[in-house]
Amino acid sequence: MKTTLDLPDELVRRVKMRAVQSDRKLKDMVAALLDAGLRAEPAASRSALAPPQPVRLRGRGPLTEADIERGITHGRD
Repeated sequence: MKTTLDLPDELVRRVKMRAVQSDRKLKDMVAALLDAGLRAEPAASRSALAPPQPVRLRGRGPLTEADIERGITHGRD
């Protein structure tokens, strides 16, 4: 996919130098660096993308719509 990015000149210079040193095309080097950066993302921020687990209340059946409405109303007081 093609895209256009506005990057600082110094950053582009460094990426170009790394691409030349490893005998790669600039676009391949940018893709590799982006991929490596995303793989190194902390586990905490990755888990933030996952939906939360459902809440289970001990000693109660499933929440009813009335329970939820009471909770919302109570939070507004």
